[in-house]
This record gives sequence, structure tokens and C-alpha cells, in this order.
Amino acid sequence: MPVVSKLGFGLVLLFCAAVSLAQGAPGQINAALLDLSARLGYSVGIGNLSNWRWEQTNFPNDALGCPSAPSAGSGAILGYKFQLTHNAVTYDYRVSSDSALVVYCGLVDAASAAAAAEPESQYSNRLCGETATGGPYMRSRIKAGMTVEILGSYLNLRGQPSIKAAVLLQIPAGWTVDITAGPECVDGYVWWLALVNGQTGYIAEAGDGGYHVAPESPPPIPSREVLNASLAPFLREFGRVSGNFQPIHDWSSDSRFLITAGAPGSDGVWVYDLRHPVLAPQIVELEEGISALAFRPNHDQFALGSDTGVLRLWQIHAGDPLTFSDRLFLNAHAGPVTALAFSPDGNSLVSAGREAYTHVDVDRNFAAIVWDLEAVAQQAILSGHTGLIDAIAFSPSKDLIITAADDGLIRNWEASSGFSSWGRDFGAPVIALDKNGDQLSAVALARRTDNLIITGPAGFDTLASYTLPTASVTSLDFSPDGSMLAVGAAEGVFSIWNTRTHQLIATRETDGAIHDISFSPDGAMIAASTDKYELILYGVPLGSG
Repeated sequence: MPVVSKLGFGLVLLFCAAVSLAQGAPGQINAALLDLSARLGYSVGIGNLSNWRWEQTNFPNDALGCPSAPSAGSGAILGYKFQLTHNAVTYDYRVSSDSALVVYCGLVDAASAAAAAEPESQYSNRLCGETATGGPYMRSRIKAGMTVEILGSYLNLRGQPSIKAAVLLQIPAGWTVDITAGPECVDGYVWWLALVNGQTGYIAEAGDGGYHVAPESPPPIPSREVLNASLAPFLREFGRVSGNFQPIHDWSSDSRFLITAGAPGSDGVWVYDLRHPVLAPQIVELEEGISALAFRPNHDQFALGSDTGVLRLWQIHAGDPLTFSDRLFLNAHAGPVTALAFSPDGNSLVSAGREAYTHVDVDRNFAAIVWDLEAVAQQAILSGHTGLIDAIAFSPSKDLIITAADDGLIRNWEASSGFSSWGRDFGAPVIALDKNGDQLSAVALARRTDNLIITGPAGFDTLASYTLPTASVTSLDFSPDGSMLAVGAAEGVFSIWNTRTHQLIATRETDGAIHDISFSPDGAMIAASTDKYELILYGVPLGSG
């Protein structure tokens, strides 16, 4: 029976984790733990729980969403749902935001709780349309236009996408083939049209629980120099990884991990461990599409923003293979998350989207949310842009946040309060933004000329305007020491500039539009993500120059 104890809008946040991984919960959980301790006759603290989940929501009355609890008919009450697992039993609690009301809703069915805590690891392939037969289908790690490598002992090339179709030839393991079209999903197998030694036929990428082909592996990455303006002209391609992923990426603070977001059909995160000379991905499969990602500074954790406005924080655990756990789940925005950034200490995260889910009385359209990750709470709302925020950066002091948006404005905000101290109208949508400590900012604009502006610390003063070799800037990144700026462009060219002399010092071309460019945090490599489903790594071999 539900019991109500008296102890003294639409924002929804969900957190679930094994307690050994716990990083914070609202203080109202203590009211639920006090009640649970009284029921069991001994003290139960958060450290005694094997698993816990919480959700903040707006309840219609003082029953706090518990169907059989009595209600005095009061108005809406902001509060929390808690599911607390202790000794393999899960207890359902509801607590008002002021902790005055504690409602015990009974036990949670064990099977349902386990299913909620451990979602399916395998989802159907979104590339398989209405014509698919059988299934469910494994994820696709390849796309048409790629060269792929045959796994196992051999793979049959068939005349039709069916295991019953005639075998045209058997392709030995280790061979590479060109994928020209697909996929077709038939009887549980994902099929692609392939070209092998001048002959065309169908190969099965995946089915029956296994993969038969994989993206071609790059050569081992050589030892490398730390880049500087003198070495930049000697940049060379170290290798490229390909896969069914989007042209966005980010590095861990120690340059060990490089992540990219899966494209439809491979929804999730591709994680590359650069300790291994030959790069091969480990993939965290997710149900939702990813629109933004960022590594948490000085942590083996990364934040994801989804197409549905959800934020998630994932932990990487050491091992071979690596393992991963979901640390945090926040319903933050209506529509895709358009930008993410961590504070330098990793304690705060700012997210942007079409509309912010918040109880704060502000204009929520195009607003960003500053999250306090230790308290798992909203720290401030950045409201004032009239277009989507496409880029966000913290100052090194973590006290200020700079945003750039489609409305042509860059604005400076106090991270603690959300107060905007100044703004500047560039007269064109701001596409990309990066800060070089507290000294310089680079602003890329959606116009063909005068499309890259270097400003001083205040952001108002223009120090330089670069004449770029390309018109369509997509991304910017300062080197870790601030001496260089990498500029990516849709024309498939990235350029490197000396930020002290404002001179062009190197350019490199790719065969796809560059959508994301970045220096590794150790300054030894540059990564470029292209729309050809490739992530290309550049550097200077040790001893060059």
C-alpha cells in the first residue's frame, strides 16, 4: 500500500547508475532513504543501494503520481520519482521538491526494473526499410562508396541478395571489395552490392549474429612530433578510418580516445583507442541518433546530445576490450541538441537546442542550459538568441561562456547566473567559433568574403580578417598552445594559420567536404571529419623538419 509521510512543468531528468559509479542525486533522495530505513528496521544509505534511478517531474496533485495514494486535491507539485534497489528488491518512492511529502508506492516488478536498467544492446537497423523481410537486423558499419575488408575464412558473392541465390565466387578473407549500392535487408541478413575483380554481386555484411565484412583498416600510426608553426608545412596523412558515422568527432584530454557519432543504421558512438597503432572501433550502440558530442575534460567520459534533445553521459572503463556505462540521462531540449561544451574543470556542461526544457521564467526558444554535473541540476539558462546556437565555448576561468548563433550574434554570458554582459552582431549567421584561452576568438561567418574574423579578449575588437583559400568555413580549432588555427571547409580543404603573424602556413585537401577539424590535445595530430564517412588523421613523423 502506498504511504504518504509528511517530513517537515515539464522538466524531466533521469539518472540511473550502479552506486559505485554514482556521481550525484538530488537531496530529496535522503527523504526516501529515511522512510526505507524505517520500514526495514535498519539504516539504508545510498552506498547500500545496488542501483538507483530518479526522475524530476510535475505531479498533478499531492499523490505525486502514485495511483493508489490518497490525495487532498491540491494543485500541481514539483517532485521526484525514485527507484531504489536494495538486496535485489526495488522500491518505488515519490518525494516533493521541498521533501515535505514522501510517498511509498510499493515494490517495482523485478523483471521490469531489470529491463529498464539494462536496455537492449541490439536494435534493428534503421537503414532497413519497409521492404525488409525477416529480422531484426544488425547495425550497418559500412556505406555505399566504401572499400571493405572480408572477415572470416571467405565470403560468398551471390547473384541476388539472398542466401538461396547462386554463388558467383568465394572471396577469400583479407581481400578488399568496393561497395557500390545498398543495403537490402532480406531474411535477417544485410546485403550490399559489391564489385570484386570486375564482377558485381551481393555480399552479406551481417547476419546470424556476426559481421562478415568491416571497414578497411588504416596502416599503423607512426611516432610523431608535437606540431608547431615551423613543422606544419611538413604535415602528412597518417591514415584514415572509415565507417557508417557522421562527420563530427572529439578527443579525450589525454589524446588516448577519439570518438565519432554513428550515422543512421549505426546509431551510437564509435570509440577509437589510440594506444593501439592499428585503429579499430569499439561501438556503443544507442537507439537514438546523435547530433552533438563532447569529451569531459580530465575524465574518461563523453557527453552526447541526441536528435530528440536528450543529453547522456557515458563512462569508458579500461580493459581490452573497453566497456562502457551510461552515467546520466537528461531530457534537455525540444528537437536536436545543436551544441555542447564542458567547462575546463569538467564540472559544468552547457547544451543548446531549439527550445530549453526549464522551469525558469525566460524565453526558452534557442536558449542554452548550463548544467551543474556534481548536483545534476540546472545552473543557469542562457536566453536571448533569436536563432539556433551552433557553437559554444567556456573561458579558461570557467566563469564565462561565449555562444554563436544563426542570428549573427556572438554573446558573452556569466556561467553562474546566465547574465549576458555583451553581444556583437556580425551581420551573418555564425557557423563556428573557438577561443584561444582568454586572448583570441575566431569567428566563422556564412558569407563568401571576410568570412573569418579574429577578435581580441573582449570580442568587440577585430584584430584580423583572414583571406581564406575557401569560401565555406565549417569548423575551427586553435592548437593547444594557441600558436595555430586550423580552418575546415566544405570545399574539402583545411588551412592552418599562424595566430601571431596571421599568415597562412599550410593547406591540405581531402576528397570530401570537411565538417569538423581539430588538434589532438597533446598537439601531435590533426583530425578531419568528412562527408565521405571518413575520419582522417594528419601529423609530422618523429624526426622530421
